Amino acid sequence: MSAVTLAFINQSMSDLRRLTDQLTDLNRQMSTGAKHHDLKGYGGASSRLLSARTLLTQSDSRASTLEQMQARFGVQGSALGQVADAATLLSQSIREAISANDGRGIITELELSFASVVQALNETWNGQPMFAGERQGLGPIKIQTLEQLKTAITPAALFDEAARHQVIDLGTGSPIIVSAKASELSQPLFDTLRELKNLLDDHGGTIGQPISLEQQNALQQIAEGLTAHASQFTNEQARNGQIQKRFEVETIRLQERSDLIKKEIGEQADADGGEVAMRLSTLSLQYEAAAKTFAELSRLSLLDYL
Repeated sequence: MSAVTLAFINQSMSDLRRLTDQLTDLNRQMSTGAKHHDLKGYGGASSRLLSARTLLTQSDSRASTLEQMQARFGVQGSALGQVADAATLLSQSIREAISANDGRGIITELELSFASVVQALNETWNGQPMFAGERQGLGPIKIQTLEQLKTAITPAALFDEAARHQVIDLGTGSPIIVSAKASELSQPLFDTLRELKNLLDDHGGTIGQPISLEQQNALQQIAEGLTAHASQFTNEQARNGQIQKRFEVETIRLQERSDLIKKEIGEQADADGGEVAMRLSTLSLQYEAAAKTFAELSRLSLLDYL
């Protein structure tokens, strides 16, 4: 085998190795969709890609948190509406009793409304009470019966809450209070329920038929108080909806931001499928030609010639 033939063979082997490496890299790009397998391959663009991916992670994380909070606000709004409905129904029942001059059903309505209020204010989300501030564990309402309500005349006897509200920061540096605490929302309501319970107990546990003028005046005052409390919870429910809407808008903004960052990352890091496919086809032909040339040159020895 001449020196010239050997040189051609070595060159062919070098070309085959180069083409094999290029084909391997192009197949990797086709399978992963990325131009390079690590940041080093991007050279000067690597720092921009790293920053963009960090921003993308932060944006997606905040969007995920806000989506979860929107679900929480749905449950929270329902709980606030439940308290408003309980107070409204009890107020209506009292007015109907006054109109019918028969107060025997008030005690039953009081018990039902009280149970509904306690249940709503002790509502939890992912194991955390919604109206107890930042505290974990049990709900903020410590009592379970009307008899306990009669003696729970101080906030400490009635509520178990954290000192601070539960808050969330949207990244603007101004944390938003997720919800008011139960004591802030319901102390006046429980005072009115206690007043009604004491009124009934003062008359043997129930108001019968007919209802005296003095009883009517007391019941009318309580009914008006319940209506005012229901309105307060309805207003809080509206505030809850406003925050939920704000989070919804912020989630959309974060999604749009995420899409823009992904587009920027794609322009820098994603392989062009059409271009890669064309290069694969071209390199495959070159590889076949180089392999054929190598095979022919490798047989150019004196023994093969003879």
